[in-house]
Amino acid sequence: MNETANSAATPAAGGPGAEVRFTDGGALVCSLTGELDLDGVVTAGPVLEEAVRSGAPLLVIEFSGLGFCDSSGLNLLLRTRADAEGAGTALRLTGVSGQLLRLLEITGAHRVFTIEPTLEHALAAR
Repeated sequence: MNETANSAATPAAGGPGAEVRFTDGGALVCSLTGELDLDGVVTAGPVLEEAVRSGAPLLVIEFSGLGFCDSSGLNLLLRTRADAEGAGTALRLTGVSGQLLRLLEITGAHRVFTIEPTLEHALAAR
């Protein structure tokens, strides 16, 4: 898979960050790093909103660099899911493990997301 970087919001000294890139197949991959808490939502929220508005047929949010997610991060993910659905954009999550996976399971949110084991699986699941 060959990807081209288009835009990025980089973290400040270990803070939250989001990197967005289009794949050659036209999918949009957003890799979140740091913590998806109140501060992280300030950084990641506009990036995810822009990603949905891009019109890409598939948005994959990749979490392998994420260390923590709280309820504000979960709310952002749920809003992004609703926005993507409204825009006709398929949404896939990948790199979901540890604390984020527990949060999704405890809240039942794992039932409303398509979670793929790898980025390659997420891109192929169209």
